[in-house]
Amino acid sequence: MNTLGIIPARSGSKRVPDKNIRLLAGKPLILYTIDAANKSKMLLDTIVSTDDEEYADLFKESGAHVPFIRPKELAQDSIGDLPVLLHALDWYQENHKVTIDYIAWLRPTSPFRTGLHIDEAIKAAVSNNASCVRSMTKVGGVHHPYWIFVPNSEGKMRPFDPEHTTDKYYQSQLLPDVYRLNGVIDIFKVSEINKHNTLSFSDIHMIELDDKTSMDIDTEFDFQICELMMQTERKS
Repeated sequence: MNTLGIIPARSGSKRVPDKNIRLLAGKPLILYTIDAANKSKMLLDTIVSTDDEEYADLFKESGAHVPFIRPKELAQDSIGDLPVLLHALDWYQENHKVTIDYIAWLRPTSPFRTGLHIDEAIKAAVSNNASCVRSMTKVGGVHHPYWIFVPNSEGKMRPFDPEHTTDKYYQSQLLPDVYRLNGVIDIFKVSEINKHNTLSFSDIHMIELDDKTSMDIDTEFDFQICELMMQTERKS
């Protein structure tokens, strides 16, 4: 089974300018993902899909495989993951004359992911013949959907799930286990993508990751938290 790692890294970011190359503990953020992919024992290869020549040069200097510059039409805010993935996959298969069975989608905003985590997800996909494997994190307490409220048309708050309210689930210990997507690792079966033209499948398996590994940098606050965590680790 051939698994190709793809790191999507378009230039720019509205919430955190140049997020993918911003220094985190003295190292460009994306390099944590590149290093993890390079340490994986189950990836055939890993490529970075970026739309920026300067980004590409930096990534190459860091040992990344950046074989093309992503077309500008695939680097807009409104573009989802699927067309970016398919562009990279088609380019790789055509230019390397190899059939790819699985894609490991590795977003560059998860600095605590390791090669072992990537390999665990790939093994789960292969052993279960799964359409996809997605990393998830257990959700509890105030973040549980049974304790979530949404506004109605009048601006008043109502339970997100009216059939499961705090009358019954008044203690966190009573809440059933639920999991959220964390975006750290997604493994997709190529034949299923080609068949259904989607990355959203009903046949989903998961690997569970802890809160630290699940950190995803999306805001300035996230950056500060990860910086603090790394500084604390270095001191311990």
